[in-house]
Amino acid sequence: MSQHELTREEVEPLWHRERRVAWLQVAAMGGLLLAGVTAYRDGNLTWLARPLLAGVLILLAAAAALQFTGRCPRCRTRVRTGLLKVLPDKCRACGVQFPRPPAAGGG
Repeated sequence: MSQHELTREEVEPLWHRERRVAWLQVAAMGGLLLAGVTAYRDGNLTWLARPLLAGVLILLAAAAALQFTGRCPRCRTRVRTGLLKVLPDKCRACGVQFPRPPAAGGG
């Protein structure tokens, strides 16, 4: 298979997926923190902890689903990732490199 560099059009969906997964994980961590603080601090609001925890589980499931359904734009093989690392350095099947997104500061 060809190991030519991916075009911007090929790699942008991967970057977009990576950002969505990161934001879902951040939102889940925030919900978990809020549920813990609510249950610990205010005895009158402990009923709120269960729905918050259910929301956390839904957010984590959505992030996991996005993470496990990613495919290489070249060979369409599933992109295998780590727990918190969404995009690996290269495809295990065809070896094409996945470039990192450009820095937000531009420099």
